[in-house]
Amino acid sequence: MSGLRLEGLVAGRGKGFRLPPLELTVAAGEVLALIGPNGAGKTTLLKTLAGLLPPLAGAIVTTGAAACLPPPGAVAAGFSALHLTALGRARLRRWSPGLTPDDLDAARCALDRLEVGDLADRPFDRLSSGQQQLVLIARLFVQDAPLCLLDEPLALLDPAHARAVEAAIRALAAEGRVVIASTHHLPFAARADRVLAIGPEGIDIGPPAQALSADRIRALFGVEVAGCPCCGQASS
Repeated sequence: MSGLRLEGLVAGRGKGFRLPPLELTVAAGEVLALIGPNGAGKTTLLKTLAGLLPPLAGAIVTTGAAACLPPPGAVAAGFSALHLTALGRARLRRWSPGLTPDDLDAARCALDRLEVGDLADRPFDRLSSGQQQLVLIARLFVQDAPLCLLDEPLALLDPAHARAVEAAIRALAAEGRVVIASTHHLPFAARADRVLAIGPEGIDIGPPAQALSADRIRALFGVEVAGCPCCGQASS
């Protein structure tokens, strides 16, 4: 799968809100964490990359359509987990009126891979938040898209499900996808390959150690952080 290149991309919503121009190359297999305060423009940028909002300027260079994971609670379907996962293959079978045995087999394999195969026949809207996130990530696997865009994938999750979701995100990238995930979960951002921060001073891109320093967190969120902002360990 190929990577992603942004050439002077300006994301925004009409004349009322726009982000600064963004020059960025993300390699296939890379996990990029997108951080910033509420209202900074993280979701606007994700929607622009997904093609749901038109760029105000610049270009997005990639191959194939993006696959998206919406924020928690955005999907409220009564379909079974298996059916919802298999629907991720819809764009791969343009002329088929319904799900095929191959679609269902691929969905079962994806659910089994994330260790939620036992949920296959359960209604999606009866699952916990953590179970729903894993099912929706299984749907990303069957979409086979080169670019995966995740909006707050770790929100509302207990520690065990957060660990499972993060492992699933890493597995997506390990197959050569570009993964961009917005998050307020700083420990997850600390384990990303790079961090893109959107804040009052503009956009900054760098390694986690740089992007998550106490000074950067203070500039982004306006709060003082004692020690490491990710684990709370006192600075030496």
